[in-house]
Amino acid sequence: MPMVETARAAQANTKNQILENARQLFAEHGYDGTSIRQLTSSLNITPAALYYHFASKNDVLEGLAAQLHDSSDELLQRISTFDQSTESMREALNQYYDLLADDIQVFRLVWNDAAIQHSPIGQRLRSQARDFYAYLVGPNPSVEDRMRAAGAVGIIRLSLEQRGVDPDKHKEVIVERAFQVMTDL
Repeated sequence: MPMVETARAAQANTKNQILENARQLFAEHGYDGTSIRQLTSSLNITPAALYYHFASKNDVLEGLAAQLHDSSDELLQRISTFDQSTESMREALNQYYDLLADDIQVFRLVWNDAAIQHSPIGQRLRSQARDFYAYLVGPNPSVEDRMRAAGAVGIIRLSLEQRGVDPDKHKEVIVERAFQVMTDL
């Protein structure tokens, strides 16, 4: 029994190593600019070992995006209990920022890579972003409400897309600006 558990742990470790390596390579070279050979050579594994864990390079990307998808679903579930008060808006913007900043490399890859934006992965993330936006605008939004929400989300997303932005260092100013736009203060 312990041998089976050890083998499973080793397989899970290899899978996680592949994902972490892909995260770095995709961030550096883009999805299309990263080959299977690059994914395997830096880990000293064969393509067959990669294909044991992932059927394709796209499946590797899906593995990376899965955590972002799951975290987005959790955020949407949490904010569904929020009211439309300014305190709740600030908290929702903080949580949205944290969601994107927690996996900044995958976020940047998904939002900046044209091939991914039009894939099912990108479509699902855009759908989740629309659901977040719908919370911000509330029921029966005016044109101004929609513009403020778009501006607030845009400040967070576009700020985090920029290379050189340290998510921890810049969080307070970015979220505060988004909140000011959202509340028109």
